[in-house]
Amino acid sequence: MADEIPPSSPISSAGSYDLDLVPVPAEQTSERHPYLYYDDGNVVLSALAHDGTRQHFRVHRSILCRHSPVIADMFAIPPLVLAQGSDTRIAEAYDGVVHVEMQDSVEELTSFLTMFYDPLGSAYKRFDPNTPVLVEGALKLAMKYECDALRGRIIANLEADWPQTLAQWDARRAEAVLLRSEHSLQLTGKVDGAYLDDRLPEPASAIRIASDYAIPSILPAAFYALALLSTDADWDAYRANPGKHLRFGARTARWRLLDKRDLMRLVHGQKLLAGHTRAVGTDIFGLRCQRGVKGCTKARNDCWKYFQENAPNSMDDPLDILYDCMRLDTLFTELPCTACTAEITVMAEKKRRELWRSLPAVFNLQ
Repeated sequence: MADEIPPSSPISSAGSYDLDLVPVPAEQTSERHPYLYYDDGNVVLSALAHDGTRQHFRVHRSILCRHSPVIADMFAIPPLVLAQGSDTRIAEAYDGVVHVEMQDSVEELTSFLTMFYDPLGSAYKRFDPNTPVLVEGALKLAMKYECDALRGRIIANLEADWPQTLAQWDARRAEAVLLRSEHSLQLTGKVDGAYLDDRLPEPASAIRIASDYAIPSILPAAFYALALLSTDADWDAYRANPGKHLRFGARTARWRLLDKRDLMRLVHGQKLLAGHTRAVGTDIFGLRCQRGVKGCTKARNDCWKYFQENAPNSMDDPLDILYDCMRLDTLFTELPCTACTAEITVMAEKKRRELWRSLPAVFNLQ
């Protein structure tokens, strides 16, 4: 059985699921798609744009049938042929070939068909914050027409942007730190014409597409990333005045894409993450030195005080705090005793692993 397809999505408007072989009304405005119209194509698909214009896509039946059993079955039905004297013609035709009038939107059909003519995946840019928006139409139709290989390819590209392991999260974090440093050196905040926010994945759209199309693998990382952002940091609002925030490396989210359940999960997760942060102060730095080394307990307290006073942003990020706990020797000159420093490192590493594994429960994803 094919996966259930959401009837509508806030990422893009949805169409019905019926296919009709019908002629285009003579009075309807029509046009050819600017790049998905091949002269050697042997079938034309068409769809309505928002302005009522019908757009035509001339493509290759063999390519569509190879990827979709649903479309293959559709084309197995012989087209209606009309006889006029000694001449015959296809009843539903456009530009001399079979014409199928689709009930999908132009945007969905464009996204879907582009995937078949882009074998190298050049449509995907690593860490592109727009990827979920761009591929939503293709993913919807891939499920509708049972294009399993295409669906798998889209999901793999989404998963590549959202870590499924702690090691992957750390690697992405390191890349983000380097990117932020690179952008901070630019007066305009731009590198190659893009702000930092344009070069890192955007969590709200990732949550929306993952929730609507059953991709649970990317939800923990996406929710965690979203939990670190302010609800004031809105994608559209900040782009209306980019010099005020984006120029200085601000991160944003498409908050409007989230539904009530998403927001409830987010609030629940943020409360639990705050508890994990508090536990770092009590369970790691709040303990006394069991060896009675002079100044060790004070050094522990000073380390925690530093985190609280000098790293206000990371205080919302227990994974980041625990990461710093594992490398105290790179942050401080006055450290707890050698034994306690080693214990802190081991304890912090253990707590990080436990927190990462618990993220599905933290955000009520189970």
